[in-house]
Amino acid sequence: MVALFKDRSPATIFWLFILSIVVHSHFFVDYPVVYTKDGDGLLSTFLKNYISVLSPAIVVFIYHGIVLLQALRLNFLFTGQRMYTKVNYLPAMVYILLTGVFTEWSSLSPALINNFLVIWLFAKAIHLYNASEPKTLIFNIGLLVGSSILLYHPSAMLFLFALFAVMVLRPFIITEWLVLLMAAICPYYFLAAYLYLTDSFGSIRFYLPHWGLNVPVVHVSVTFFVTIGVLIAILLTGLFYSQHENRKLVIQIRKNWTVLLSMVFILLPLPFINEHAGIESLLLWIVPVSPFIARGFLAPKTNTLPGLMFWALLALAILKNWQIVK
Repeated sequence: MVALFKDRSPATIFWLFILSIVVHSHFFVDYPVVYTKDGDGLLSTFLKNYISVLSPAIVVFIYHGIVLLQALRLNFLFTGQRMYTKVNYLPAMVYILLTGVFTEWSSLSPALINNFLVIWLFAKAIHLYNASEPKTLIFNIGLLVGSSILLYHPSAMLFLFALFAVMVLRPFIITEWLVLLMAAICPYYFLAAYLYLTDSFGSIRFYLPHWGLNVPVVHVSVTFFVTIGVLIAILLTGLFYSQHENRKLVIQIRKNWTVLLSMVFILLPLPFINEHAGIESLLLWIVPVSPFIARGFLAPKTNTLPGLMFWALLALAILKNWQIVK
């Protein structure tokens, strides 16, 4: 099966669509949940008021459409920037597989929608290395970060990622760091002005991230620990092959991979430092993780290891979502 997604043929997009249906085949009997939570951003309000009232069939269509679009956008970004030694659809394949690993990731949530901005943010960041107008680009990056936080509060950690990207891909220029900070604050500046003019400035606290130590509510079982173990093993495999493959790449591409790796570690603690956050917030994490895991599928000369990883992820998705093993 993995060989299908190593092909650069446009027909592979059809197989990605089929893969999404198979991974989330439980939607035929159990429609996706529209996940919302008070106080975690404007996206929850939007989903609660406009999406949760739609028929389940439409919600299924929206979910598959979002996942497929994000997978393809991520894939085209990495192949277009020559982050891999050859064109493939493996990042998209891995992204779709990962959305089914936890039942919380199979819901239509603010985190899922916010992944559009996470992918867009990385697409902007990798152009910092040779940007002709760096301050304009940095302002756009900061604006994306600020908008993302306003829409989904747990994504506030993306500001640390933006700082790291500027630090790695640009020489230290204090004005560029100030531009990033002002741009990130900009969405809240306009929000504060609107609330002040409408005499409701006191409600601004509902639009701010809430930090605090948090233990996500999860159903602890043998299957849960097996899932974590499989994810760690597959990610370590991808990171191992990344170290080998990086030697063949030019310095700019190596720095891009370094910036992406920083996003992996920055987003990992999301559910543990945001009050009331759950495993669903880690959907942001699969954006940087998918390209690394894809390297573990692409680099081996034989299909034995990639095949095992593919069927392991697919089996986890089916077992967890169909609740065959609890």
